[in-house]
Amino acid sequence: MTRSLLIVAGLAAVWLVLTAAGAADPPKKLTAEAVVKKWTPKLDKDDASYNRTGGSPKESPDVAGYTFAYKGMTLDEVWNFYADKCGMEERYKEKHYLISTGTSKAGEYVVSGRPVAGGKSAAHGETMFLLKTAEYTVTVSFHLDPDGKTVQGSIAAVLK
Repeated sequence: MTRSLLIVAGLAAVWLVLTAAGAADPPKKLTAEAVVKKWTPKLDKDDASYNRTGGSPKESPDVAGYTFAYKGMTLDEVWNFYADKCGMEERYKEKHYLISTGTSKAGEYVVSGRPVAGGKSAAHGETMFLLKTAEYTVTVSFHLDPDGKTVQGSIAAVLK
């Protein structure tokens, strides 16, 4: 009986050591590429598409920059996605150009929008969101393409 108890106790000790060793694995190091991915909307429509060009230098994974195009997403969907990422309560409003700074649970943010160049239209021109967190700073700017179906822009992320 004592021998069986010792075997069970020994197996339990081995299991605890192996479990603790697995839990001690260091977390993956954050990269700027991972930040950009986190800041890329999930496309849940069948006709939606996303493409981007750019990258992150192999020797410097703490920076990344891309240009992008979302087809099949509306300007307000893209705008509200980035507002959510910044922790903002404001929502997209047509013919309303928000210029705002603030602090949220996500970090410190700046958002700035402007009308189409030339002021001949009430349409949205470029909108820029910037968020500074304890780990990174990310900025994204975008506008609706003249076709009215594609949101084009750029994104850059820099780790601290």
